[in-house]
Amino acid sequence: MSQASVNAKPVAVVIDDDQDTVDLLEIVLTQAGFAVITASNGPEGIALALEHRPVLATIDVTMPRMNGLEVTRRIRHQAADTYIVIISSRSQEHDVLAGFDAGADDYVPKPIRPRELQARLAAVARRPVEAVAGAAPVAWAPAEEDVERSEYLRNVAAGQSLGYAETEVHGAGEGKDGRYGMLELGMRFVGSWIEFSGLRINPSRELLVIDDRIVDVSPEDFKLIETMLYAGTLTLTARQLALRYRGESELAPSTRRDEDLVWFNHTLPRLLRQIGDDAPVPRWFFIFDGTLKLVRPPRDA
Repeated sequence: MSQASVNAKPVAVVIDDDQDTVDLLEIVLTQAGFAVITASNGPEGIALALEHRPVLATIDVTMPRMNGLEVTRRIRHQAADTYIVIISSRSQEHDVLAGFDAGADDYVPKPIRPRELQARLAAVARRPVEAVAGAAPVAWAPAEEDVERSEYLRNVAAGQSLGYAETEVHGAGEGKDGRYGMLELGMRFVGSWIEFSGLRINPSRELLVIDDRIVDVSPEDFKLIETMLYAGTLTLTARQLALRYRGESELAPSTRRDEDLVWFNHTLPRLLRQIGDDAPVPRWFFIFDGTLKLVRPPRDA
């Protein structure tokens, strides 16, 4: 990050050794109006805080070299106006009290609720530093992680079968679904994220990010995007996509083929408009005559 960009916005320092958390906080804070600087350990974070005098610092409790409570004490002592938020997987009452005793202004348990945190910190970015430093702490409830979907993503990333019968997979064209088809399109599995040409999803948090901006979609639409990404290089018919989305097979479908086609023709165009992929040349998803295919990015993309 350039010094000019740091000077143009209120600065936030993220001090955390977990890359998934750093990525999420960087997205949330950038969208909330901050210039974000990151550190993976306490001493580095303290040095950045002293150099940039940030409006906000988020600090993980458990880190190598120096724990987050000590980092909080030192930043509070040397940068008294910085609004400090502890981010921690420890959420027992004594842990929270220890954070406040160390000098924190707020305490956010992991896993993080991105939209709530974004709204809270956007307010911090707009307020004078004096008002921020004196704000009353807010109680936070940890978000529930979808453990089953986290495990499913790990299995997909490891190359395990998606669990669809051959007759359901290979009816509309050649291609590969799951890990191998997704990698062939240039998708990346990064921690709990799937990345695809500027579109990122975190299935365990139902979080959609497009070009580093959080996009709010319904749980049903998020599940559909996730299902479509798992198609990889395979072309899916409306029927195949509908069955995958519902977790069904042709042995016990809950709808007729014509009903699935009506659903496909109504839902897919609406969703693509919502995420900005309805241009004549689509960016991620191509629909034609009742079929879906993911767009292969140019080689130099």
